[in-house]
Amino acid sequence: MVDPQVVYVIIVLVMLALVGINASRNASRRRWILKENLPPELKASRLVASEQYIETITPRKIHGTLDQLYLNADRFFVLVDSKTRSSSRVYLYDIIQLSVYKVILERNGRKMADYAYVRVVTETGVSYIKKDLLSEQEVVRRHDRTNLVLSSKVEPTIVKKKTMCNGCGQQPNCHAWQYDKNKSA
Repeated sequence: MVDPQVVYVIIVLVMLALVGINASRNASRRRWILKENLPPELKASRLVASEQYIETITPRKIHGTLDQLYLNADRFFVLVDSKTRSSSRVYLYDIIQLSVYKVILERNGRKMADYAYVRVVTETGVSYIKKDLLSEQEVVRRHDRTNLVLSSKVEPTIVKKKTMCNGCGQQPNCHAWQYDKNKSA
């Protein structure tokens, strides 16, 4: 038979260890928040998903893997997507990507904010840039146009720089690579 005092001491030690672990996690989170320069809204929000695959079949079959999803004080879900860049910039395709995730999450019953944050990591630090997202109608329009371009049913839009064509699978089908030769490459 085990001595009840030994059991009591073990229980107290386990509880103290758990309190210590929790305090250490909280301190670590506070240090991360300070270093990370989180916007006040996200500091007050709760992280509900990280690196999560999402998909829907309506309004189109679309999918992706979101970086982070927060629930803010107003009970709206806010997306955050991380990018590593040489400068603190947000591109249209970042906004399109986050807008697609917003459509997927709304179609899965989430009440989404009309904006998201792009977390840009540069050599000089981390910044969070808040951007408005596209409507579902605009996401669907862009999705359908992309599929038409990829199936060679419509010509791609003429781009200003040839480097924008790098990596595009449609280069062999593209008339003169569809870049404006009067602009710099």
